Amino acid sequence: MDRYLLTMFSQHPRRFRVIENTVRNKRTQATLFWALNYQILPWLGSAPRMSRAQFDSWLDQQQRQGMLQIKDQLAWLTPAGVEQKTVVGRDYYQSHNNQWAWLTNYHWYAARFLLAVQAVSELAHHNRHYIPLNLSSSEMAKVRSWLTWPHLITDVEQELFQLGTQLAKQDLRLAEFFSHRLIGHQQLGWTSDEAQRHLQLNAEEIEILNRDVWLGVASQLRRQPMSKLGQLMNSLTVANPISQSAMRTVNDFQKGKTLKQIANMRHLKLSTVREHLLEAAIIIPQGLDWNRLLPENQEQVIRQAQPAPVTDWKFSPTNDRRAPEEFFWFRLCQIKELHQQNG
Repeated sequence: MDRYLLTMFSQHPRRFRVIENTVRNKRTQATLFWALNYQILPWLGSAPRMSRAQFDSWLDQQQRQGMLQIKDQLAWLTPAGVEQKTVVGRDYYQSHNNQWAWLTNYHWYAARFLLAVQAVSELAHHNRHYIPLNLSSSEMAKVRSWLTWPHLITDVEQELFQLGTQLAKQDLRLAEFFSHRLIGHQQLGWTSDEAQRHLQLNAEEIEILNRDVWLGVASQLRRQPMSKLGQLMNSLTVANPISQSAMRTVNDFQKGKTLKQIANMRHLKLSTVREHLLEAAIIIPQGLDWNRLLPENQEQVIRQAQPAPVTDWKFSPTNDRRAPEEFFWFRLCQIKELHQQNG
């Protein structure tokens, strides 16, 4: 993701650990807030296998190449970096399904999907020999059990055609990559080199396109829960972009319970309840009653005391005992403002 990572920086200093944690799917309230501010939330989990050492090595390389300047925990684009970012935005493949970044680990998703299609293809030819895939025994068992379902071959064939048709509506390259990535009877899927050659994309673009394909497939099958492929695959996707615990907190809050009542009822720290609601405010703001969450009088006080741009606001508690509660309102006000600015 060398060039794509570079697009997540700007000419203004950014916290590079926020960018690292975003692409590695390390979710904390602070990471999510700054990712919202930097408008890079769609890249959440785009490089889950990247290690900190690899990210730091990439940073050093970009600095040596004159793309980034780094000081303390901040980094920003040089003029050469700005030019490269422009090139990527203009000439590189651009994702169509980034909004589904929260949906699944696309590596796991692709592995199960490809094994399932291969197994159905071989089943149609009365063959039980499969190309080995690096899957756990539990994953193999899920696919093996699924193969016993009636009308599987015909239904899966139709569903694959429908998936390809929907992907083609977004970008013909998505559909072409999807169809040629599948493994079947006497048919090997494209290698990365073959995909690059046929689609005239570089290796980095192919990696992003690969992610885009599986996020697109996952989003479609979530909307088709009774399809044969949906019933196999949807256990690898999540229904909500926030954690189950955070979603329970949101549901309790929407039912009229106070933060203290939620904490007592679920034996949580009050700080944990606030973290849950901040996460929801960042990722699913439409799912919250903001009139209850952020009292109007508190919002007015904060905005009057913070005339600077929202990211330059400075938190200053009026009462040490109420500092956690005041910071909660302060952060909510920032989040609300960022959502309004970003549309």
